[in-house]
Amino acid sequence: MNAGNRSVEKGWTRLDPTDQRWLAYVASKPEAMVFHHPAWMQVLARCYGHRAFVVAVHDDAGNIVAGLPMLDVRSLITGRRWVSLPFTDFCPPLYDDAASHDRLADSLVSLHADHAAPRIEVRWQLPARSTITAGAPFVLHMLNLDADPDRVRGGLKRQHLQNIRAAEKHGVRIVWGKEPDDMRLFYRLHTETRQRLGVPVQPWRFFKLLQSQVLEQGLGFLLFAYHGDTVLATGLFLHWQKSITYKYAASTQVAQDLRPNNLLTWEAISWACEHGLTQFDWGRSDLENEGLRRYKRGWGAEEIPLVYSTLPAAPSRQVDGRASELLHRVITKSPAWVCRATGELLYRHFG
Repeated sequence: MNAGNRSVEKGWTRLDPTDQRWLAYVASKPEAMVFHHPAWMQVLARCYGHRAFVVAVHDDAGNIVAGLPMLDVRSLITGRRWVSLPFTDFCPPLYDDAASHDRLADSLVSLHADHAAPRIEVRWQLPARSTITAGAPFVLHMLNLDADPDRVRGGLKRQHLQNIRAAEKHGVRIVWGKEPDDMRLFYRLHTETRQRLGVPVQPWRFFKLLQSQVLEQGLGFLLFAYHGDTVLATGLFLHWQKSITYKYAASTQVAQDLRPNNLLTWEAISWACEHGLTQFDWGRSDLENEGLRRYKRGWGAEEIPLVYSTLPAAPSRQVDGRASELLHRVITKSPAWVCRATGELLYRHFG
């Protein structure tokens, strides 16, 4: 009997992300996010060379009752891992009820115990099991939306309201985009921002895939904040079902006193409200970054501990802190091509 048949007997299957059974299941879940959509998994798989699949739990009739997207990451630097999902702040399992959630956790435990799976990393909290280690290294910020943007606006701190008005008063305007030329402009600003921060930038092919496989499919858009003919800031937003995610932000160092980011963010929030979305995902923040956490809370976002689950307890291999510090110094003091080149070499190993 082959492994596939054994998995069916055990109540779980490994599906291709484009399998119609998974497509139907995620479409039936209003809580599903763009990260559950096959398009996101395929962008990651095609860009970084990892294999994408779904661990799906089914009932006796063969219907999916729980599922979790995965990528099989194979790296000489960080080892082999199943990750749900790399380059994704969080990806909650989808399930019908508590019993289905338990069965999914038990399936992952069995996969690891039977040596069918390597280390497993889930960017969410799984049901407690003796072999599952849980930790909350980050916090998540989620803003509940309303059909009336003014109700959401009423929950903003005074400073954000003043900054939005200041941007409008000084003639900052927001331009929408999702075409290839728009993505090229975004990438230029994104590279400049990452270089200032001293971190590698994702490969250009990642954003080309994102533009063609996600944005062109109606699952996201770009916003640009202009003053006159000068672009000051940009944001890349992904959306599906009832949620929108502020995935990437970038800006120049020019005229930030005009508060372009505040107006750009408000444009995205207003659009989401008017289109019936119910959650604005600000992504994760480091616990020690109190300034960023305060900024997000100022928009009315709820701060939630972000729990990650791993099997087994031993940590995965990571880059030494001294190496990260050296890389930071090199990137900030080098031309932009160094930021791009290090991303090409290193990015696929992490996330």
